[in-house]
Amino acid sequence: MSNIVPQNITLNQWITRLDNTRLPVYKTHRLQALQALQSPSKSLRDIAQVISQAPTIAFIIIREANRGHSTLSEPVQTLENALSRLGLERCSNLLKSLQDDQETNIPLPLRQVWLLGQHLNIQAVGLFTTRMARLWQEIHWGSLLFLSPTWPLLTRHPELFVEWERRVLGDNEPAATVERELIGMPLTALCLGLAEHWKLPHWIIEGYRLLNDNPQQLVRALHIARHTDQPLQQQQKLDQLPMLNNWLNRPANTLIFTCGLVMAAHNSWGSEQCLRWQRLLSLYLKQELASVQQTTHQLAVEHARLQRNHDLWQPAQALLWPWETQRLRQPVAKLSATPPTSEDLTQWRTHCAELLRSPSPFSNTVQITQRLSQALQACGMRRVCIMLLDPTAQHAQVSHLHGIKTEKIPRTFALENNAVLTHLLKQSTLLIITEQNAQRLNPHIPAELRALFSQTSWALASVSNSRRVVMLIAADQSATDLHPLALQGFKKTLECIGRALVVFSSRKI
Repeated sequence: MSNIVPQNITLNQWITRLDNTRLPVYKTHRLQALQALQSPSKSLRDIAQVISQAPTIAFIIIREANRGHSTLSEPVQTLENALSRLGLERCSNLLKSLQDDQETNIPLPLRQVWLLGQHLNIQAVGLFTTRMARLWQEIHWGSLLFLSPTWPLLTRHPELFVEWERRVLGDNEPAATVERELIGMPLTALCLGLAEHWKLPHWIIEGYRLLNDNPQQLVRALHIARHTDQPLQQQQKLDQLPMLNNWLNRPANTLIFTCGLVMAAHNSWGSEQCLRWQRLLSLYLKQELASVQQTTHQLAVEHARLQRNHDLWQPAQALLWPWETQRLRQPVAKLSATPPTSEDLTQWRTHCAELLRSPSPFSNTVQITQRLSQALQACGMRRVCIMLLDPTAQHAQVSHLHGIKTEKIPRTFALENNAVLTHLLKQSTLLIITEQNAQRLNPHIPAELRALFSQTSWALASVSNSRRVVMLIAADQSATDLHPLALQGFKKTLECIGRALVVFSSRKI
């Protein structure tokens, strides 16, 4: 998937862009909140409890209260404080100014993230409020609004979450790499910038600041948490690291621990990612891992019972599945590549002979690329993408597709400046991307091509004409490897197309 936002967008530009985003609001939630605000019998706590069922409205009110506060006063940390600062009449007018949205008009990814935020709230309140009763408000509002910096982003770009969950949760790609590709920076940096700009509750800012600026502490704690069967050894290690021990026991960290659990459970309760967060909760709560797992599973079921959105994924559903099942990881069929048949090779030789004819039998590049595609198919390639380059080799234009739907790749896309592409665009070059080298090469290959060939071994070649690279060719056999005979045919075809372009360019018009 290509970048869905302009290249090189800065944090300040993101903040300006998202600060003015109108967040969707359910009509029923807005009317319920208005009714509570206008009820003479309800206390601020009662009103806040009603509005907490509509986190978007709670977020809008808290953000508005902090926008207008003086530099001498502390930002509000709870909805009750925000209601008190703004006054009930001003809050009512604010709600009346909001536009109503039908559920069907709100992007499903945004509604799914709302549900994740509510699950986070249920888990955090259930795990920690008994232990830290005096901090109930911080736990409640911090967990309910922890994901709120992503709401304007997903209102504008709902496809972001679909891509993020598939690649980060499903395929275990590094989150920072995926996020830099999609939005130009780590998501934690964007969320931290927005949380600080909106003066969200301190616990939210502290959480994102830790994840963005000092994740090493979290890594050390996760490492110690692995030894759940040796609690005495865990405590001894923490005693030897007093700074880590003090950090671990900071109440605000409960939001990070719970968010990690909820995001991992969105994919699988039995995955290593989910298990490591449950181990960390076990270490923090000083409870056995089995007890923590039982509690988190019960809270997930409790959350599912409160929901009415049948089109959204409920993590509790996965508790009924085999433990190792991962919802977002699609099993890749280990298809073996087949060699071209003798009939295929006969056709391949015919196509190559046409490419090599002199004078050139072709009157335009469309005819050349069609013949080239036929030759590649005959030597065993199931999917083919042929791209022509502009004179500066900064953009590629898709000229021909075989076995690939046109909507799967943009008609034109930019070519980044990196070492691999620079070499590819300097002279005729052949790259074979396999499972063994994909992690090293993929970051340097256009995202548009990676999205097409992410599940297979594939070939990417550049073709030059008069010392200038003019064409890129990507192809695979729709399999997890390339057959040696098909690969040999691919290489020979590259020689033929190179010669064909020279003959075609020198023809008399």
